Amino acid sequence: MDSNNNNLSIDISAQDIADPATASRGIELTLRNLSLSVIPPPSLLTRVARKLKLAPNPDKQPRADDAPSSKPDLDDEAKGRTDRDLRNVGINIFRNVDMSVKPGQVCIILGGSGSGKTTLLNTIAGRMNGPEVSTSGTIQCNGTKAKKYWNDGSVGYLQQHDFLMPFLTVRETLTYAAHLRLPRAMSKQKKQELVELVLLELGLKDCAETRVGDAGGGETGSGGIRGISGGERRRVSAGVQLLTNPKMLLCDEVTSGLDAFSSYEVMKSLTKLARSSNKTIVISIHQPRSEIFKLLAESDGQMVLLSRGDVVYSGPVKSVLPWIESTGVGACPSGVNPFDYLLDLSMVDFASEAMEKTTAIRREQLVQAWIDRRQNLAQIYSPPSPDVAEVDSGSTSSSAMPPAIPSGSSTFASLAVDVIPSGKGPSLWSQIRVLTSRGWRNQIRDSIVIWGCIGECIVIGLAVGAIFYQLDGSLGGIRSRESLVYAVGAIQAYLMLMILIYRLSQEIVIYDRERMDRWYGPLPHLVSTVLYSALPNILYPVVFSIIVYYMTGLRTDSLQHFGWWILVNITMQFVTFTFAILCSSIVRGFSSASLFGNAIFAFFGLSTGFFIVTSKIPVWLRWIRYLAYPNICYSILASNEFTDHRFACPYLGADGSWDDIKCAPWDGNSILVGQLDLKTNYYPGPIGYMACYFFGFLFIAWIALTVHIVNPTSMGSGPTLMDIFINQAVKMFSRQKATKAASVHESSSAASSAESLNIEKAAQMETRLDVFSKGLERRDPVTIRVEGLSMSVFLTKFEWSFSGILRYLRKETTEKQLLKDVDVVFPAGELTAILGGSGAGKTSLLNVLLHRTDSSLKRTGSIFYNDTKDPSLRMINGVSSYVRQDDNFLLSHLTVRETLQYAAELRMDSLISRKDKFSKVEDIIDLLGLRECADVIVGSAAVKGISGGQRRRVSIGIQLVTEPACLFLDEPTSGLDALTAKAVVLTLKRIAASGRTVVCTIHQPRADIWHVFDNVVLLVTGGCAAYSGRADKVVEYFEQAGHVAPPFTNVPDFILDTASVNLRSPSLEETTRKVVVALINRFNENKAEMLASQLKDQPLGKLAKVNPQFASFAKAFPILTRRSFVNTFRQKGLYFNRVFQPIIVAIIMTIFFAPLGNGPADVTSRFGLLQQTSPIVFSGMLNNVAMYPFERDIAYREISDGGYSVSSFFFSFLVNELPLEIFGSLGVTVFMLVITRLQTTVLTFFSFWVIMFGYINTGESVGMAFSTFASHAGFNITVMSAVISVFSFMTGFMSLNIPKWLADINYVSLFKYGSLILTRNEFDGKVFDCSQAQLDSGACPYPTGEDALKLLGFQDQNWNLYMGLFVAVVVIYRLLAWAALVVKVRSNKW
Repeated sequence: MDSNNNNLSIDISAQDIADPATASRGIELTLRNLSLSVIPPPSLLTRVARKLKLAPNPDKQPRADDAPSSKPDLDDEAKGRTDRDLRNVGINIFRNVDMSVKPGQVCIILGGSGSGKTTLLNTIAGRMNGPEVSTSGTIQCNGTKAKKYWNDGSVGYLQQHDFLMPFLTVRETLTYAAHLRLPRAMSKQKKQELVELVLLELGLKDCAETRVGDAGGGETGSGGIRGISGGERRRVSAGVQLLTNPKMLLCDEVTSGLDAFSSYEVMKSLTKLARSSNKTIVISIHQPRSEIFKLLAESDGQMVLLSRGDVVYSGPVKSVLPWIESTGVGACPSGVNPFDYLLDLSMVDFASEAMEKTTAIRREQLVQAWIDRRQNLAQIYSPPSPDVAEVDSGSTSSSAMPPAIPSGSSTFASLAVDVIPSGKGPSLWSQIRVLTSRGWRNQIRDSIVIWGCIGECIVIGLAVGAIFYQLDGSLGGIRSRESLVYAVGAIQAYLMLMILIYRLSQEIVIYDRERMDRWYGPLPHLVSTVLYSALPNILYPVVFSIIVYYMTGLRTDSLQHFGWWILVNITMQFVTFTFAILCSSIVRGFSSASLFGNAIFAFFGLSTGFFIVTSKIPVWLRWIRYLAYPNICYSILASNEFTDHRFACPYLGADGSWDDIKCAPWDGNSILVGQLDLKTNYYPGPIGYMACYFFGFLFIAWIALTVHIVNPTSMGSGPTLMDIFINQAVKMFSRQKATKAASVHESSSAASSAESLNIEKAAQMETRLDVFSKGLERRDPVTIRVEGLSMSVFLTKFEWSFSGILRYLRKETTEKQLLKDVDVVFPAGELTAILGGSGAGKTSLLNVLLHRTDSSLKRTGSIFYNDTKDPSLRMINGVSSYVRQDDNFLLSHLTVRETLQYAAELRMDSLISRKDKFSKVEDIIDLLGLRECADVIVGSAAVKGISGGQRRRVSIGIQLVTEPACLFLDEPTSGLDALTAKAVVLTLKRIAASGRTVVCTIHQPRADIWHVFDNVVLLVTGGCAAYSGRADKVVEYFEQAGHVAPPFTNVPDFILDTASVNLRSPSLEETTRKVVVALINRFNENKAEMLASQLKDQPLGKLAKVNPQFASFAKAFPILTRRSFVNTFRQKGLYFNRVFQPIIVAIIMTIFFAPLGNGPADVTSRFGLLQQTSPIVFSGMLNNVAMYPFERDIAYREISDGGYSVSSFFFSFLVNELPLEIFGSLGVTVFMLVITRLQTTVLTFFSFWVIMFGYINTGESVGMAFSTFASHAGFNITVMSAVISVFSFMTGFMSLNIPKWLADINYVSLFKYGSLILTRNEFDGKVFDCSQAQLDSGACPYPTGEDALKLLGFQDQNWNLYMGLFVAVVVIYRLLAWAALVVKVRSNKW
């Protein structure tokens, strides 16, 4: 693209300009009486509990009034719901919202955390459709139902969570979005030009070639992929939506994580975009700066002010202040940000009980005033006329259109958005081509998974080749050939299935988000997924097949046999891939999808007839073999190997003639027909059957994706039966009186309406902050100095393309500077704020101060804690606590109160009583305004819980319980409303005043909290420091540099505006970069004097080497055990999967094998059943992968904070895991031993139970060990599956003769001992029903159990010794998992 972006508009040809009438069409959004509540649908157990009166029945609760409601319904299917439906619920999100936004207008939704902003946007976007949601009122677009606009892609939605492909660069992400959504009439060049303008407009030019990465990729222990910063990720998501060209754009917290300069520029861009393209834009926002108020007021912007779900105001921005003043609460003071003033008025201040009560009454007054206005002036919001459905330039009056926005320096606004032609979007083929290219790039750059899969094929191929090495023509060799073709046709397919399900379960999240935004449908998604995965799906089976074929010595009499072998394996891989697509399409989430795939594949594998004689399969199940593609593969491969293949028969005639009777066991055709019940020459035709499976699975997946569109907004679920019993027990046996009111709403409602609203008097009373700060003990001061600190990361860029692998190997490594020659001081007893734009290095500076950076980063310079130079992590943990930027590491199913209580129990001194700890928790809940949500689960992106701002406050509250000497906070006010942000900063000031060192990064501080900061550190682009000193001297410092702050300007906004590089045009970039460089040079010249003034002359002392915050094993173990149990138990689906995954596998086995007979054919069936016990290990491994990585990451963070030891976490996880393993193994024993009618005695029952428990436990141990060493779950599943499969091949059932070196390795396998114990239990003393004729003809080769044991070589082995060795191996595997965790933590490389 040409560097001169100012002339881009000249290059647009006339045919690309849209018709003016077409371009003026827009969407007028109208909300009337919109209300939403959550009604958790009762489960069967809940309904039973209500019948037994163990739980209250909402339907029988008395109504507050008998007056019927006449509110209009949202949709036809909602008719019949009354206002009773909205009152008889646990959560009422918002009530009676009216809003009208015309095309060309921007509407902001303002309100405190938990006021319902995100839910309101979700409702407008049509994403609150669950059965638990009760909605009344209307949503209309151009006077018609909004559903039409939801379905045709007219509504774009920037969600609060960023769903981006981690291995794509920023430019690639935006480019693919442009090609997926912009009209087909727009040329490729014009699309790319628009992408470049968006990069400039959003300030993403410097990181355009950087990979997006994961949200947690910046800190060690996150397990994420390093990429751009959180603020840059937010801007990329915004850019994606800007390129999708919707008529109405909804943005949830578009400015969260952005600095003040970037936030203002983004809002300017959106306002200009709305005006120039006639779009309707609705934005939720937390802390808008004052210039945004002026911007919206001048552009006829609209706003909705929410307060705990109630509407305080809805209408033009320019009219809000007169309306508020008319209610009698006062006028906005001069020089105060109007948005801050409005938020302060509409929220409840929890600083003290008096303030809480007084501000609650004021809030009720404002809400009631708006209700009275709606009732008295209903005609203000008259319904739109039908003519508004089609708005054109000729029918729209000038007064209806927003006034023109003054032109600025934005290149995006200077380029007319009308260059986006009207018409249809990309064609189906174009969507497939773009999605294929995007998926290929993202997939091929994930080198860990690619090489992991190739390594799995090599390892399994070598293992299978070694186990079945150079098979001879003996009966044992023939039996091994049968096992070999089954292993290739079923087991390898199963291994790849689990790997593919995991990968596709991760990728389908992106599809769900883009599908909800109507980017494309299921068909292009499915086709492109098959296409970009085609090359790996060919490579994997080819590597595996070549190794196995020639190592095992399969037939080489004709090259066509090898060709069919390769072709069948490739075909099987593609069918397995489409089956994995089907599993991930029907069931979301790896845990559930793997359970579903496991169950179906178990049916497929058993129907082949290898483990059980076909005649013994129940008649009603035999049809499954015709649906099982592993059976087709097994049949083709067996036919390919045995058809017309005669082995070395020892009964040949003297002349070498073949004896058809005696040599039948050595005749391939006889083996196929007589033993395997298969056809000869079966391999040419059935390839067509495999193609049918391929397209059939894709078709079913297409139906599943078409019918079931997954809504990323989840409202969670109702209470479990256990919750009900616990709650009832508390009510029955508790005799303690409640110390807190149920909610502020009730207390405020009970307050007298005549009570005076004396805010000043209430503010002068003792506050909760005063109470909290009284309990702060003075700590030994710790002053932190940073001298010459520089840090950089080496980014490797490579491609693996069709042009050749050499290009892939010739990688390019570039060094990216994160921090550069930083010298700063953080004095003890003071609050220091680190300011800077997104990507300036604020989080990197905190991480390096706390020793949380990866060892691969290049770092120079020194850090002093007092006089201790570069202290260790353990020493730093002894004096510090860290509130991180992301809140993704909170346990989702704990309530807010429980989260803080567990933190208090873990972190506070053991000498403090539990009552006092919980009392402090209640103080923190009040201090941070969490009282209303104290008993609500925290939630996550997939589980509805508290709001994002409330989650931020919970993260802060966890660290407040510790009272450290140094407190570090990364963006503590991001996602918080202005009032809560002020309360948080005042809390930090009080903590600093007690002698502690408090350091926080901050993006958009409001004006009235700026004076709270004692010091400020300013970082600019490139990680350089431009100022470090007193906060009250920064304005004077900038004035001396020639930058004077305008009157009534928020100081931090002025600083960031001055010290930011504006990338929106080359001229602006050049000018602003010179200013930034001058500021850096000026600070470097004066920093010695400035930093010296912040240091004291006397020695500061050394840090202690003991961490007082460390919880001993005796203290931490029971707390972690309880915490993990409560969190896991409430996840009903995950808990069910963990318990019943092995049981479901056992049930499937039982269906096929039960009841076992006593005939000759039942010997083979017993071998098959005992061999099929080994896959139970996979159940343990998959259960671990679904749960352990998340708890591991939380443990890494808490251990890195010095909270407790590795052993505390390890054994708490073990204790919570054991009951599930015991119950699961008991279920497996009942089904696979008792019901199948294996020999059942007390000894065989309990030994079988022990073996199954050992299998599941070892699967968990292997999962823990691999997941500890590698954070990439896909790679772990690949390697673990390969290792477990190699050992399962050597149980003795599938290969009777394995090389000695493999037999030696087999001693570390628990399968060696478990299979012998189970076999001896079944065959010792067993006599089968064999007639004399069967004995004479050889149809009964194993008349007794001793004969079967001799075949396997198990007859002379010591049962007691092997049982002891089995238990020892299980324990050793678990100890190895513990050792792996210890080594990983001590290496500090997580």
